[in-house]
Amino acid sequence: MSQPEEARDAARLTLCAATLAALAASSPAAAASLTVQLTLPSIDTATYYRPYLAAWVEKADDRATVGPLAVWYDTKLRDNLGQSWLRQLRTWWRSSGEKLALPADGISGATRPAGTHTLQFSDAKGVLAGLPAGRYQLAVEVAREQGERELLRVPFDWGGSANDARAQGRKELGPVSVRVQP
Repeated sequence: MSQPEEARDAARLTLCAATLAALAASSPAAAASLTVQLTLPSIDTATYYRPYLAAWVEKADDRATVGPLAVWYDTKLRDNLGQSWLRQLRTWWRSSGEKLALPADGISGATRPAGTHTLQFSDAKGVLAGLPAGRYQLAVEVAREQGERELLRVPFDWGGSANDARAQGRKELGPVSVRVQP
């Protein structure tokens, strides 16, 4: 092979490598996701108030709070009175809620009626962004005026293979399931 041919081949290889690198950088990586499905049961009572809810991720071994996923409360009460009732979510409030500036963008929302609700979270933003692989648990706590308070924890593995887990509530929560997709 002559020197000009070698130079052309080297230029072609460099161009191919640069093109492949650009394509790899521009193609979206598969995003991991966490899907939570929870049921707020219909409770037969004279006065039913929608429950306040906090959902967050904890480390499975020591229950250290990783971060919040959702906080549902009455966002329309005047003078932010709805926020003051969040203290009834005692476990969440003591672990991290007290320090959270509300309303928190992408986390805060209005209370929901009885029924099954599906929440989707991606590793592209929020608590799951940069979350190292490991064993965690979803904590869901609800409290209802003139009702009870309930806390469920559902373990899950983050990073690696797909997995499903579920837990059953007693009164204020029905079934809660977690699905992780890598």
